[in-house]
Amino acid sequence: MIRSEQYKRFKNAQFIKRLEEDWLTPVDYLPYIDALFGDIDLDPCTTELANGQFLRARNFYTKEDDGLNTEIPWTGKVYLFPPTYGRCSWSAPRGTWKWGLRGGSNGISPTAAWFKRLVREWKLGNVSEGLMFSTNHECFRTMPEMWNYPVCIPKDRANLIHGDRLFTFQTPLTWGYFVYLPPRELGFDPSRRFREIFSHVGHIVG
Repeated sequence: MIRSEQYKRFKNAQFIKRLEEDWLTPVDYLPYIDALFGDIDLDPCTTELANGQFLRARNFYTKEDDGLNTEIPWTGKVYLFPPTYGRCSWSAPRGTWKWGLRGGSNGISPTAAWFKRLVREWKLGNVSEGLMFSTNHECFRTMPEMWNYPVCIPKDRANLIHGDRLFTFQTPLTWGYFVYLPPRELGFDPSRRFREIFSHVGHIVG
């Protein structure tokens, strides 16, 4: 029993440490994000180091802040790059998501869980614009709601930045995609600026 508890604490510590070593948005994409948003009002899933070095959102949530479950509404222009590892499971009694290395039989990817929160806040009118970047390819199949919005698939692989040591691989290993939630305004194509800007990054679908 003691060994079991020690093992759980060890795994939890490793999980927390791994968050600091998760991957960050490629620096090549930052000028396009800046051209689209200007100032970012909120990054709900980051670290203090990452925000200070790169995106510099006015407000941000770390793992300790638990931006996925916070009762404070996400507001303004929101940029989101969900965790690249682990699973999320929904607890109906608590009304919250649990994020861990395993998510049980009903677990979904962090991309899907964080995207659900982003869409909810956007539909409520709290988020004026939203942009999500992800490298989770399973969501192309398991998250069909993403295709309700413009999606940019970059022509080049994502040169991700290591969250702790801030290095990149000489040859990027994976590729990613952006999903854009436009301003909810009438009278013009609200996705036009996204298409114009991100067409330089890759192909726009939707």
